[in-house]
Amino acid sequence: MLDTKEIQCFAACAQTGSFSKAAEKLFTTQSSVSKIVKAMEEKTGMVLFERLSKGIRMTPEAEKIYPYAISVLENLKQIQMSDKKKTAGTLSVSCNPSSWFADYFVKFYRLKQEEELHYQIHSADCREIVERVRKRVDDIGFVYIMKNQTAAFQYYVSRNYLEFTPLKETEATIYYGGGSSREPETEGSLDFSGMKLVQRFPDEFSPDNYWNIVDSNGRAASEAEIVITTNSDYIMERLLQSGDLANISGGYLSGKPEQEISKGKACSASETRILFGYVKRKGEKLSEAANDFLEFLISSLKD
Repeated sequence: MLDTKEIQCFAACAQTGSFSKAAEKLFTTQSSVSKIVKAMEEKTGMVLFERLSKGIRMTPEAEKIYPYAISVLENLKQIQMSDKKKTAGTLSVSCNPSSWFADYFVKFYRLKQEEELHYQIHSADCREIVERVRKRVDDIGFVYIMKNQTAAFQYYVSRNYLEFTPLKETEATIYYGGGSSREPETEGSLDFSGMKLVQRFPDEFSPDNYWNIVDSNGRAASEAEIVITTNSDYIMERLLQSGDLANISGGYLSGKPEQEISKGKACSASETRILFGYVKRKGEKLSEAANDFLEFLISSLKD
């Protein structure tokens, strides 16, 4: 059975390519590192390093086990970090990319910044959010789904022992880029033809699955063309600020944006509705921090 010290020593040697440099990194001696590596080689029955005239090099066998060693050390680090945070509250949240959510998380953080809270905020699609909440990586997950997919989404989350609670209904919205030559259309006179889009990676539940959107005159958003797909909010924002692209997603949920997503104007894309809500583990109470955050968002949605 390998111990933590042996795995740490193995990783340090692999990363530095030298017993002496590994010793410096581990605040020990070169002879101690050599002994630990030799003991690990005896336990595993493998030669882990080729001894060269200048330094060392992993053998093919060592290269195969190196990723597992790094994984063990990363998991150990997470355990240690978790232990350090026992005295502080924690809030782990996942969400679909959303400027509204980002703005209001910042407000919540400012409101709570005097408290001992640690945060983990992860941006993902609906399926990944469900998986993260199911596996207890996150306390709660916030999603935007097409209203006509509600039954399918409810069935999907229930199969994963979760529950979905809608919080607000909004409309699909076109955000025009600052360099767009188009004049924002009014509802009922939309023209998707020739429209070039930058969209996030879609799943079947999200508004990024834009081809399901049809306006009140029966015009389908599928006439538009996706030219860029990204999971980066930063890239999305920069493209909308300076380019001639547009984006179809959910409308801002309350109040006014603290900063504009794009220089262009937003307008209703269709009569297709979008639901914003949250998923949590079925039958379980939220942590105090998660419940505080949820209540803050619910209150904000009434603004």
